[in-house]
Amino acid sequence: MKEQKTLIQSDSPLCPAQAFCEQTENAVYFYIFYPTRDKENQIKRCWVCNCREAPDQLDAGEKLSMMPKGTFSHAKEGITVHPDGIIWFEDGDSAALLEKGEILAVIPPKYGLYDFPGFAKYAVGQNHYAWELDENTKNYMNKKLRELDVFWQLNSSRKFWEGAQEYHLKVCDAFFGSEHTGYYAIDDRKFPMRAVIEGKKNGVTYGITAFLSNFTQPVIERYVQDAQQHRRIEFGFAAVDALADSVKMEAYNCFMSLAKYIYADGTFFTHGHTNTWEGIPGCHAFLFLNPRAISGMESPVFKNIGNDPVNLLWAVPITKEEYDFTVEYGVNKLLARAKDLSCVHIFDGRPKFSV
Repeated sequence: MKEQKTLIQSDSPLCPAQAFCEQTENAVYFYIFYPTRDKENQIKRCWVCNCREAPDQLDAGEKLSMMPKGTFSHAKEGITVHPDGIIWFEDGDSAALLEKGEILAVIPPKYGLYDFPGFAKYAVGQNHYAWELDENTKNYMNKKLRELDVFWQLNSSRKFWEGAQEYHLKVCDAFFGSEHTGYYAIDDRKFPMRAVIEGKKNGVTYGITAFLSNFTQPVIERYVQDAQQHRRIEFGFAAVDALADSVKMEAYNCFMSLAKYIYADGTFFTHGHTNTWEGIPGCHAFLFLNPRAISGMESPVFKNIGNDPVNLLWAVPITKEEYDFTVEYGVNKLLARAKDLSCVHIFDGRPKFSV
């Protein structure tokens, strides 16, 4: 077999990405391809098995590398596999390759951390192409895949989304102290459902996203040590009533764009991150602030999803000077210059920080 052969493929339900398993005369590999990302991050790959007799050393040639003797558990002459399933993780960015319900390979969210290439059923030890799927990891992954199977079945159910909508409306109405006054779809009528729920209290108009937290943010586990505490988010915007109608749609449009961008570009947002957006006069960017990190700052109360908290990120419009200060000195030094930190998230047309 001199040409490459695709054994199975699957499109991500969230990302513009495709997972596929490919076989050559040398080996079988599991890939995830991200066409919208920069070249360094377009491909993830994990070895699955050798297709012919193993070499003594790793083959770094142009063809798919075979694992050398002593680094795999299948027959030394090579084997044939028949993958029949691919299941995606909640981030739509990671996936597992299955054969008759058993794991052949997994490219999980921590792919790339310390050169981690993923787990493979037949790998022994750890190298650049695959890590061993030891018994503890196998048990954890099997449990995870069962949960994922239920997760995606639920997400294909209209009843599930109706329940999710009812829940988010209830959470927001409790925060507003009265029934919401607006509901804006920001999903282009495509899966998954995304919306902004609008309401008023104490002379302030609020817009809070719904359903983003149903899915975890991609790649965050590579960069944030306690990623489980930050990987589920909703965005929020607040403005005094006198200005709300003139600025709120800029925030909502930003939320719609970011909800797509997170998965298309393979990125994430947490407390202190910024995003340039010049649609609001006098402002250069949004600064995202998590009320969990700021004493006294208001927030809707979301229940955990599994063991994951749901984090609201207030989108705070900041000037070019405030943005440049944040880039140079960091968000903590910016926050120290706030005139009133507890309500810094409420837009009133004036700069919030003395820089």
